[in-house]
Amino acid sequence: MRDILADYESLANLVLNQLDILETLIITSELHLSDEQLSTIRENEDKLDKWEVKLSDKIVNTIVLYQPVASEIRKLIALYRIIISLERIGDLAVSITKFMKEIKNEEVYASLSDFISNIMILSVKMVKNAMLSFMNKDMDLAIWTIKNEAVVDELNRKMLKKAIGKAQKAEEKKHILISFINIKEMVSNIERISDHAANIAEASIYAFEGKDIRHHRIEKLEQQTKLTNNE
Repeated sequence: MRDILADYESLANLVLNQLDILETLIITSELHLSDEQLSTIRENEDKLDKWEVKLSDKIVNTIVLYQPVASEIRKLIALYRIIISLERIGDLAVSITKFMKEIKNEEVYASLSDFISNIMILSVKMVKNAMLSFMNKDMDLAIWTIKNEAVVDELNRKMLKKAIGKAQKAEEKKHILISFINIKEMVSNIERISDHAANIAEASIYAFEGKDIRHHRIEKLEQQTKLTNNE
């Protein structure tokens, strides 16, 4: 377990490095990635893929060869789910950079940059808190992460509403429409990062409380809150 957790921390730090690069670019409304930034993101993605395969094999071998007890099996299964989500977050980071490169109209992007920045900042915070919830056995952070998925969804809806309004006023120019499409896809990928953060938080709750709240996470959290208040 110690060996697996050490590898998990290395994987998590790589993902955070990817997100830090993206967050810096988006906060500064910078669309042009340097060759160094692109190279770092691609190299990190290759490393993430290798770590994911390595860790998945270690988890399976540990369960098969060492016969862990029930609580340890739960933690290993949770780790497996978390690793898959982290690897997918790494994929999304690469996709976001590709969409950023295809945005041709900087004025259109700048007009929506506040929304995009807020969605990115919150999504990154969700990933960090979800990972901390697992490492520190902090269920409050896990619950905060899951509840804030709805906030990211709402920010995305507001941004799209504003984008549609601007598109109707803008001249029908091809490069403007292409920019809107790429911004929409870019933000959808950022929103998926928050989805995976919530998945990590769910896995954390499963690891330490044995509760599987997938698919009905909000309803189960609300039920749990009511029970706690009644007590």
